[in-house]
Formats: sequence, C-alpha cells, structure tokens
Amino acid sequence: MITRAEFAIDLVGNLTKSITSGEHRTDIRVLTLKCENIHELKRLVVSSGVARRAEALKRLATSSKEIKISSGAGSFLTAELSSAQYIMKTGITSQRDQFAEWPSGIFNIDLGRQQINGELLLSPGDIFLETDHILSNPIHLEIESGNLVEILGDSADANLMRIHLENEPNVDTAYQLNGISLGLALTRELQHDGLSGQELLQMGLDIHHAGWSSVNIGGSMTLTLKEATVLFDDQMIFESGELTGVLQPDPYEKSAAGIKS
Repeated sequence: MITRAEFAIDLVGNLTKSITSGEHRTDIRVLTLKCENIHELKRLVVSSGVARRAEALKRLATSSKEIKISSGAGSFLTAELSSAQYIMKTGITSQRDQFAEWPSGIFNIDLGRQQINGELLLSPGDIFLETDHILSNPIHLEIESGNLVEILGDSADANLMRIHLENEPNVDTAYQLNGISLGLALTRELQHDGLSGQELLQMGLDIHHAGWSSVNIGGSMTLTLKEATVLFDDQMIFESGELTGVLQPDPYEKSAAGIKS
C-alpha cells in the first residue's frame, strides 16, 4: 500500500526511518506524530496559525538587516542577517519527498559567522534544554564577535553552564553562537495552568511555545528565554514573551488557547 500512497501519517517513527534508509520510495509526504505525552498534546491548539506566523517571519527576516533580543535590564543581543539561513518547522508537509513532525512550531535562524554582539540576561524560570534544567538564578552572558566571552555570576546555574561548555568535544566552536530559534506554537492556558517543571521542559524541547526565544551556543547548548522581547530592525514580534505585531493570533486561535482579548 505504501508504494501507491502520496501521503502517510507515521505514529511511531518506523516509516520515516525505513524511508530515509532506502527501504521505501521517497517521493511521498510523511507526517510523524509525536504522541508520547498525551497531557502535552491536550494543550496544543490545532490551527494554521503556526504556518501563517512562519511565513510572516520569513518575509520579515529576509527584508531586515538585523535581529535584536532584549532580555531585560537594558540588555540587548544584536545579530546581522545579511547571509542568515532560515528553517521553518510548522508540522505541515505540503510537497512530495517532504517529512514533518507534529507538534512543531519553530522558526530557526542559522546565523553562520554573522556579526553578533551584546549581552543576554537569563532569568529564573528560563530553560537550559540539554541538561533538563530550569534556571533558579539570573545569569548574565556577554557575546562579542559571535562568541560567548563571559558568563557572569557564581551561582550553581552559572557553574553548570561553564562546566558544560568546558566539556564540549570541539573546543574551536564550543563558545560560538550559531543561531536563534523563535517559538510559534500556541498552547492552551500555559501561563495559568500551574505546569510542573518537567512539563515546561517538554514544552521547550518538543513544542517551543509561541513567544519563547532560544539561542544556540556551540554544539550542545540551547538556552530558552521565556519573556524576551524580539525585534527585526525596528519591528517588534515578541514583547516580553508574547506574540505581537504581525504574529498576533486571530480571535479563533485566542479562543482555542484560552487567551483573553
């Protein structure tokens, strides 16, 4: 049956593996459903909003000179976009020989070796994804010419980051800021539902809630800021971790997500 199919839904991931290994034809569309955590899936809002936001971001990014992240206390991180690459993960597979995963909703910006300078202020509640750790203390990061040059603070969280980077296998790129990820997927009543720490971590890993932004450092450090403000040139898209401007959800999405107008 698979040889005559144009579209397939993969519930466990085996079909995707067999296609990529060459066991099956590769010109079909495959959507993999990540259904390990039913409680997580119940929070999702199914709509075309993720795809709409991704397309709006791509248009905005390709016409902008820089992206700026403000993470509080007057701290700004600025990155040039002249040769950046963009990857959209929307959970939609619309072309042959295309794979997608659902849930998803991330706009990735590969900065390459663009000029990146400034500072980030990580706050309690922000997430260090690879270590499954929610920060308890503020941490101040300084970035110069695309590299993390200073981690300010003597807290356990700051020391965890230092040790993690010191153990990176590739010392030449361990401190390089490679990219920025912007969350696009709404989840039901995320701020009012009393989520546990583990549930918040899962949100960061698999869904990347709308309004969250992450910076990717080295080969294995992703730091997710839940309440940052993000701008392309002078146009704001996230304000303190909330969608704004061209990315705001429509009334139907707001209603489904339990967002009060």
